[in-house]
Amino acid sequence: MTPAQDFIDGGDGCYRLEVPGPGIVLTVGRLARHSGDLIGELTVTCDLPGAKRVNGDGPLLIGNLNFSSITAREARAKMLAKRAEAGDFDWFGTLEYFCQRVIEAERTGAPAVMLRDVPKPNADAIVSIHGLPVLIDHPEILFADGGACKSLIALARAGELARRGVSVLYADWETSAGDHRDRLEALFGADMPDVLYARCEAPMTFEADRLRRLIVAHGIKYAFFDSIGYGCDGKPEDAEVANAYFRALRRLRVGATLIAHINRSENGDQKPFGSAFWHNSARSTWFAKRSEADGNPGEVTVALFHRKCNTGPLLSARGLRITFGGGRITIQPTDLAESDDFAGKLPLWQRMRGTLKQGPLTLVAMAGELDAKVDTLDRTVRRSPRLFTRVAGADGVTRIALVERRPA
Repeated sequence: MTPAQDFIDGGDGCYRLEVPGPGIVLTVGRLARHSGDLIGELTVTCDLPGAKRVNGDGPLLIGNLNFSSITAREARAKMLAKRAEAGDFDWFGTLEYFCQRVIEAERTGAPAVMLRDVPKPNADAIVSIHGLPVLIDHPEILFADGGACKSLIALARAGELARRGVSVLYADWETSAGDHRDRLEALFGADMPDVLYARCEAPMTFEADRLRRLIVAHGIKYAFFDSIGYGCDGKPEDAEVANAYFRALRRLRVGATLIAHINRSENGDQKPFGSAFWHNSARSTWFAKRSEADGNPGEVTVALFHRKCNTGPLLSARGLRITFGGGRITIQPTDLAESDDFAGKLPLWQRMRGTLKQGPLTLVAMAGELDAKVDTLDRTVRRSPRLFTRVAGADGVTRIALVERRPA
């Protein structure tokens, strides 16, 4: 055996050593530093006759190992020799070689490169669903108070992505497969799109290995995580908890929508609940707010406000009209300027656009409609030539109108 040929660096803190002949395989994952020691979960399998494997064909041994401790390595080698019942195999030498290679690989890390030599990345893939962009290659956060339909919106996005040929995973810490199945049918009918579902119980830092296997096995390109609060390995307010979550997420190597909650503070609608690192680590964040004054039974309006974007400018607020009835759920874009609950919270240019959809108005008439100053409206028109224009009325009075959009 040439050990150097059998050591495999799987990336993201995962390593493997394969020993031909006896069919021995040592695998380590979930590596982390604790008080300076390198600790990871070691799994050992083998094909030796008489080996005491779990369930007859399972692993020989699984458990955390302090790779930095010679005493721990020696004790583990003795345990492996006892369970394998192979008196002539050098378990200590094999384990020692593996541990030294892992320590060396972790110490060395990824090689440094000249930025000018790095291949130029592809442009960010963006898919628009219900008028909202989905960043296929990056993590986004959708956060809201309870009952704001954020899980429903996420599931609808998952189904639409699947319909467009993007394989998706819905990882869920909150509800159940049956509940999501019923919602998916209500959204799409009997011909439901392929949405792979995974119920999660442990924190993301522990679930990541299982989720990564599912992602590889099913060719998943985008994932949804509902919700990050329940997937935390500690308090969401702690910076290290948020950082550990995103390190685990990065190992999955897919774009994702993370669902989060808000706190009750005055600025709770600006960032997800918890450490500032949730907001800082996401490439884009959206705050969702459900209307309480729709007045239409079986129908709600959800406003989505863009709070952060690292891949481009902040986008204007978006609206979704969600209708429930007859066992079906429909989600359609809607103009928030037409909602009594949200119109006053929109930027002036969006309110102007909503008002002018009914037809051109003079500045004075529009000022009365919007309770705004004429000078402010005039300045907005001059600054937004792609949205607004001036037209002469039949009475000779100049009015403000929307710029006509022509098909490309």
